[in-house]
Amino acid sequence: MKRSHFFMTVMTVAGTGAVISAMLFCFYQNNGGSDREDAGIYRDTAARYGTLTAGITRTAQLSPGMTRQTFDLDIESSAEVPSPGLQVEEVLVSTGQKVQKGTPLFRLTADSVQGVRAVLQKNILETSRECELLETVQEKLRLQASQAYDSAVVDGKYAGAVYSSRCDALQKKADDAKEAVDRRQDQVNEHLLELTRLQQELVKAQKYLKDAETAVNENYSERYQNAYYYAVYENTRETARQMAARIEDQIESLTEKNEALLYEIDEATRAYHQIVQDLEREKLAAKMAQDTEIYDSKTASERYDIQISSLDSSLQEAEGRYQSALQDIRTFDARIVRGQLLSGYDGVIAEITMEAGDIVGTNDTLVTLYDRDAAAMEVLLSEEEYSDIDQNEAAVITFSEYPDMICEGKITSAGIDPAKACCRVTVTIQGEVPGICGEMAGDVTFLTDEAKDVLYVPRSAVCTDDQQPYVRMRDKKGNIVKKRVMTGISDGIYVEIVKGISEGDIVLAAGV
Repeated sequence: MKRSHFFMTVMTVAGTGAVISAMLFCFYQNNGGSDREDAGIYRDTAARYGTLTAGITRTAQLSPGMTRQTFDLDIESSAEVPSPGLQVEEVLVSTGQKVQKGTPLFRLTADSVQGVRAVLQKNILETSRECELLETVQEKLRLQASQAYDSAVVDGKYAGAVYSSRCDALQKKADDAKEAVDRRQDQVNEHLLELTRLQQELVKAQKYLKDAETAVNENYSERYQNAYYYAVYENTRETARQMAARIEDQIESLTEKNEALLYEIDEATRAYHQIVQDLEREKLAAKMAQDTEIYDSKTASERYDIQISSLDSSLQEAEGRYQSALQDIRTFDARIVRGQLLSGYDGVIAEITMEAGDIVGTNDTLVTLYDRDAAAMEVLLSEEEYSDIDQNEAAVITFSEYPDMICEGKITSAGIDPAKACCRVTVTIQGEVPGICGEMAGDVTFLTDEAKDVLYVPRSAVCTDDQQPYVRMRDKKGNIVKKRVMTGISDGIYVEIVKGISEGDIVLAAGV
C-alpha cells in the first residue's frame, strides 16, 4: 500500500506584478496609510544636541515577498475506489483581504470532501489489513527461511560436482563450434587445390585456343582451295573454345562455392569466438556460483537470522504506513473543517487562483498572500561605500507615507554588478511591519560613523524645496512658516542641523 501524504506548503517568490502591488497598495492606503503631511497633521518637536550616528542613505523601491499556499494530497488509487479531487463550491475570500491562519478560504462540495475522505479511510483499512496479513504469514515465512537454510547447506556439499558438470557441457559446445569451423576450412582447402588444377588446365586450354585461332587466321585466305584443312582448324578452334569456357565455368562455380564457404567460416569463427567468450564468462559465473553456494552453506545460519529480522522490519514498516494513514486523515480533518478549506498562513490575499467549479489537485496553488516577513529593498553602493559600512549592523529604513514608523533592515545578500561597477545590496525588513506595500519607496540608511554634540531634529521635520532643505515652524500668530536650514549627517531617523535653528527651537514634524 502506497503511503499517502497531506500537507500545506509555502514558497517565497521574488517580485510582484503591477496589478497585485496596486491592490495591496490600495488596501493599506484604505487602512490608515494616507498622506499625513498633505492633510496638515504635525507634531511639535524641539531641536536638541546629542550624539548622532552618520550613515549612507539610498532611496529604493520596496519589493514585498509573496507566500504561495499550495495543496498537496497524495492518495493511492485503486480500481474499486479511484482518487477523487476536491471541488470548489464557493470562494470565501477576496483579493486584498487580510486573513489569519485558520481563516476559511473556500467552501468545498460535500460530495468531493466525502469522496476524498473515503479514499483516506480506505488507506487506513488497507494498511490495517496489511499488518494483519503480515502477522498471519510470518510463521510461513519463518518456515521458508528455515528450509532455505537447509537447502544452502546441501547445495554447499554438492557445489563442486555441479560446477564440473556445467563446465563439461560448456566445453562440448565450444568443441562442436570449433569442429564446424575446421570442417568448412577443409572444404575450402579442397576447393583451392581443385582451383589450382583448373587454373593450370585453363592456361593450357587458352594456349590451345590461341594456337587454333592462329591456324584458322593463317589459312583463312585459302579456305576455298584447302577447305578440308580449314574445316579441321575451325573444329579444333571450337573445341578449344568450349574446353576453355567449361574450365572457366568450373572455376567460377568453385570460386562462388569458396566465397560462400569463406562467409560461413567467418560466421562460424565469430560464433566460435563468441562461444569461447561465453564459455569463459559462464565458467567464471559457474565458479562464482560454486563459491557462493559454499559461502552460503557456511553463512546459512547468519542469513537465516537476517531473514527473520527482515520479517520483523516488514511488519514495522506496515505499521508505520498504518500510522501514516491515520495521520493523513487527521491532517485532512484539521485543514478541511465543515467543508471549508482553511488558510495555513497569516497575510493579505494578493491573488486567488481557484474559482467555483475548479478541482483542487496535488500541488495546486490555492492563494497567493503578501508576506511581510520577506519584504526587501535593493540599493546600489560603490565598493568604497560598501567597505565603509558595518555589514553586521542593522540598517534603518523609513517611509515617507509613515514618518513615525522606523524599520530595521538586515543585509541578506550583496554582490558586485559588473555592468554598473558597484555593489548590489539587498536589505530585508526585519519583523512584521503593518501598512507597507509594493507601491512604496523608502530610504535605507547604513550606519558608518558617530558625531557627538551635534544639533539634530527628526528626519520627518526636514523638507526640501528646489533641493534646498527647510523646516516648518510657527510664527507668533501660530501660522506655519518655512525656515531654511543647512543639514549635515543623518542616521535615517534624525538629521543634523548645521545652521538655521538653535537648540530648543520648536519645529513641526510630519505625523502625530
